[in-house]
Amino acid sequence: MNMLLIVNASPWGSTLAHTAMRFARAALAAGAPLAAVYFQGDGVYNAWSGRARDAGAADLAAEWASLARQHDVDLLLCSAAAARRWDDAVEAAVPGPFRPAGLAEVVERMGESARVVSF
Repeated sequence: MNMLLIVNASPWGSTLAHTAMRFARAALAAGAPLAAVYFQGDGVYNAWSGRARDAGAADLAAEWASLARQHDVDLLLCSAAAARRWDDAVEAAVPGPFRPAGLAEVVERMGESARVVSF
């Protein structure tokens, strides 16, 4: 029973990106398999590590990367959203373990997932 998590929110401006991280951790701790996290819209900003943030605020890019490595979760960035928001070529600008993914791959993953949760 794989799950796909979709993150639409940037790490700033609301708490949704942080809530998505907490949800992912709780799901994995409860034994729910999280196959992938797809970042779309302003959610692609979650991949930018080291950006200026409020004092005491977590670096979500580093936290997502750690979660991905620890639990073998794919971190997918909407290639169109990243291209509209980043000046560089998406492939060159995307920090690993994040990778660009098109809509076709996400739709395929949705079909393979028992649950799709969106923040």
